[in-house]
Order: sequence, then structure tokens, then C-alpha cells
Amino acid sequence: MKILSTVIVGAGVLLAGTIQAKDVYRFGGGPSGGGWHPAVSAGTQLINKELKGKNFKFQYQPTNGSVDNVRRVGLGGVSTAWGHVVQSYQSWNGVGLFKKDGKNRDFRVVANVKNQTQIIAVLDRSPIRTFSDMKGKVVNLLSKGSGSNVNCENIFKGLGLYDKIKPKFLGFAASARALGDRQVDVFCSAGAPFIIPALTELSIRKPVRYISMSPAEQKQLTSKFKFYAPKTIPVQKDVRGMKEPALSFSYPVFWYAHKSMSDEAIYEMLKITAKPANLKKLASTAGYWRTLNGDFSSLVAYKMLVHPAAARYWKERGVNVPQEIVKGY
Repeated sequence: MKILSTVIVGAGVLLAGTIQAKDVYRFGGGPSGGGWHPAVSAGTQLINKELKGKNFKFQYQPTNGSVDNVRRVGLGGVSTAWGHVVQSYQSWNGVGLFKKDGKNRDFRVVANVKNQTQIIAVLDRSPIRTFSDMKGKVVNLLSKGSGSNVNCENIFKGLGLYDKIKPKFLGFAASARALGDRQVDVFCSAGAPFIIPALTELSIRKPVRYISMSPAEQKQLTSKFKFYAPKTIPVQKDVRGMKEPALSFSYPVFWYAHKSMSDEAIYEMLKITAKPANLKKLASTAGYWRTLNGDFSSLVAYKMLVHPAAARYWKERGVNVPQEIVKGY
């Protein structure tokens, strides 16, 4: 089943043979205040601007984040979107948050976006210095449906603290405002890779600090959750109040496409966005684009597949794409 929209181009009397129809592929983004919202919106605009003579176009679609994106791409609710490897693996195998959904393999990976880290932050004047200090405190774990929420919950459950905190589930922008207004004590979010816009903006008015995991806590989490790798977040000059590095973990974000997309549409959207000059333009607007690449090596272990049209593009760019993970439907 091909799930997409159709836009009628042209004017006048609707006569057979005089109408040109353009397929519209919806590009899922993210929630307001997060890094994906402006990044994907900018990418969609650029793709449409540079598509010439093609019988399709793209439309930006706001979403609730990674969980929502992976589920929508798998079902064809959006044609293409970014998502955390954790959720895509769960959807592919029908486990975790996608156990009730069952296995869904109606999507393919088309690009490696970047590695994200997980940020835990407090106001600089807060007495909270460690994770143990968060017991009894109000901790925002972001809204349900976002990959960040999954990672935040994994942290506190993995450290045995989930039943000792007072969880909130506000979105990116709302949680930053709540931290600034002292309605929540702790802010948890994905970083892109080391900052999130809503928190960085708050720090201009009210300085914030990143809470570092201890080496033991970092090892405990990366051992328990195999998708996570140890990572140290360096001091971010744009985040006022951050004076020391913070131990955290990282995980990959991939770009996915539903089987309803044509090979040509996938090839063209990659050709436009991954063009070095265009990546530079996009990165100046949203840093997520800066690291877009064709490294699919980790997918061999996950046994997830790359779309043939994407493999063709990246091979033309000189990337070695493992042939065993390239497959159509």
C-alpha cells in the first residue's frame, strides 16, 4: 500500500491529460524546542527548492520525536524521518515499546545522521551535584513518544532511582521554562550532540550546569543498554554556567524511509541534502546536518537494512556500504 499525498498542479478546466500530479512525501521532524524541528524543516525547504522537473515534492510534518517518527515511518504515516537506533531496532524486531505493534520491516535506513548524547542539567545555583542528590526531586523526563524520554527513563531506571524521583513529562520548550521557573529541579534531554536549543537559550538568562555521571554510573548504564557508548561531553561555551565536562553516553541517529517512497525520491533527497555545499548551508542553520554520512557499519550487528537507492548514492560518494545489509522489499 502506497501511503502519500497528491497535490494538483495547474489551473483551468480539469481535463484528462491536462493535469500534472505531484506525489508529496511527508518528512517527519520533531517537537518545538528540540533540535530536529528546525533541522528537518530547513532540509525540507532546501530539497523542494532544488528539485527540478521531478514529479514529487516534500512536506515538513511536525512530530513528537523519535518513537513517534519510527512508528509513523514503519506504518507509512510519514514517508521519511530521523529516529534513534534504539526505537528502530525495537520496531524492526517487535520488542520493547513496539512489542504490541509487532515486527515492522517496511522501512529502510538511508543515512547516518549523527551520534547524540544525553544531557542532565540543573540551574547553576541548584544544590544538586550528583544523581543521588536527585532523590525526592522533580525530574523532567520529556514527553512520551520521544526518544529522549526513553533514554531519560533508561538512565533513572538503570541507576535504580526511578521510584525515588518525582517524574514529569513535559516537552523540550516547556521543560526548559519549567526549569527556569523552578517548577522542576532537573532537566533531562538528548543533545545535538552536546546542546539542546531550549536549554541553551535558558542559560542566557539563568546559567545551568550539566550533571556528570560517575565513571561507575556510566559503565553501569552502557553495560546494561548495549546501544549506548561512553561519551564525555566537553564544556560548551554557548551554555552559560557549564564549567566542567560531563560523563554521559552516546547513541546513533539514523534517517529512515518507508517502502512507499520511490527509488528516485530517496536518491534525489540524499543527493540534494548531502551535497557538501548544501550541508554547509544546512549546518549553519541546524548543526544536526553537519555530520550526515553513509556509515552503516553498525547495522551489520543489528541486522537492519539499507535501501538500495541510498546505497547507490553513498557508493557513488566513495563510501563502502556492506552489501549484506542492502536489500529492497
